[in-house]
Amino acid sequence: MSDDPSKTANRLQDRWREAILTARLGVFDWDPGSGSVDYSPELEEAFDLPPGQGDGIEPLRRATHPEDLGLLDTTLADVSGGRRAHALVDLRLRAADGEWRWARVRARTCARLDDGTPSRIVGTVADVQEWRRGRLTARENQLRLHGIVNSAMDAIISVNDHQRITLFNRAAERMFGYAAREVLNQPLDLLIPARFQAAHHGHIEAFGRTGVPSRPMMAQRIVSALRKSGEEFPIDASISQSEVGGQRHFTVILRDVTARERTRLELEQAREDLRELAVASRTAREQENSRISRELHDELGQNLTSLKMDLAWLDAHCPPGHPRFVETLGAMRSVLDSTVAATRRIAADLRPLVLDDLGLLAALEWLATETSRRHGFKLHLSVDPQSENLAEPLASQVYRIVQESLNNAGRHAAASEVWVDLRIIGEELHLGVQDDGRGLRPADLSKKGSFGLVGIRERVYTLAGSVEILGDNGKGTAVRVRLPLPRPEAPA
Repeated sequence: MSDDPSKTANRLQDRWREAILTARLGVFDWDPGSGSVDYSPELEEAFDLPPGQGDGIEPLRRATHPEDLGLLDTTLADVSGGRRAHALVDLRLRAADGEWRWARVRARTCARLDDGTPSRIVGTVADVQEWRRGRLTARENQLRLHGIVNSAMDAIISVNDHQRITLFNRAAERMFGYAAREVLNQPLDLLIPARFQAAHHGHIEAFGRTGVPSRPMMAQRIVSALRKSGEEFPIDASISQSEVGGQRHFTVILRDVTARERTRLELEQAREDLRELAVASRTAREQENSRISRELHDELGQNLTSLKMDLAWLDAHCPPGHPRFVETLGAMRSVLDSTVAATRRIAADLRPLVLDDLGLLAALEWLATETSRRHGFKLHLSVDPQSENLAEPLASQVYRIVQESLNNAGRHAAASEVWVDLRIIGEELHLGVQDDGRGLRPADLSKKGSFGLVGIRERVYTLAGSVEILGDNGKGTAVRVRLPLPRPEAPA
């Protein structure tokens, strides 16, 4: 048995009414010919309209803000006059509580007379106050963000998934020499040197897959950019990613570090110059010490030996019965012996001649004997045969580092045993000096006036090596040095 057509129509009408209520829409049905207008209860309740059919379109006009009335009249006149089949307009209507609220009015011609004149116009009125407020807030936030981005000192560039530029602030304009209109929607390759473009695309894609929100772009390398003039320049950059509307966007903050890189290179060059100067200075000082030491050993030593021989002759030919004369000769011999010993010690401190005459191994063996005798510790020396005869200035500097380490072990560490190990590993010389003394405290490494450790570091630096000075309080000290071996000179 089929349903009653009138009941079916009523059900459909109820469904449409529910849909309109859900959408919070007010509806009006206007007959331009008779001027009658039917307003839905929702429209009457939401806005200041009289209930029922009312007196045509006038209630809607009276509820319209005076400043928007002209816009409403023009729009309705265009629709009722047949000049427009559809119309949409936003204007302010007085709400039931007396407040002016923005509403969106839509009108559509549903029926026409034979001459084409509209005979029925149906419209909806939707309260869009909150929507407009949200839109205004979003616009204000966008303008505020735009102002912040454009006032930033660093260049800010955004690109989409296809790596086309979507944002280019004023700092970027100054940095790259392009106006924003010249680069918007252009590929990012425009700002990257050609040889880096493929790699850069790979880095961006890899970063996108990580899901990490941001990271620096030049942790281990310099990133280069390209100005409009064709000039390449170094930049410091960080990148972030976000997803808006299902599309991924990447934003890069750039800083021109040309001046910083220039300063860094100048500092590196200055350090290299200072290193070479220090090497030359130490070499010259070692050469001068060697010359003075040899003169003390040879000339002064020979003269003192000659004096000892003369004293021995005088002692042998001294006439008997002159005890005062014999006593004076003995005192002179004692002074002369101490002078000879002092001369030898000073000459050895300046530079042991055994280092020049017999090489590094012999010099270290002599140093081990002297320092262990002087400070009272037992010394274990292990020297790789490959490192026995190092060339200058490496040999002198290794000797001085060992000498300073042993002096520290004797004077400050109160060590009873010391181990010295010297060997060649690959293209490096490895030196280790370990003692069982009182060890180091953290403050000892930075103690003012601690020139022994500073001297070791400085000597290692001048040879482009590395040094570790380790030690726990009461557990001894270890000095570990690694020095590059000089490359053999190519034959002329």
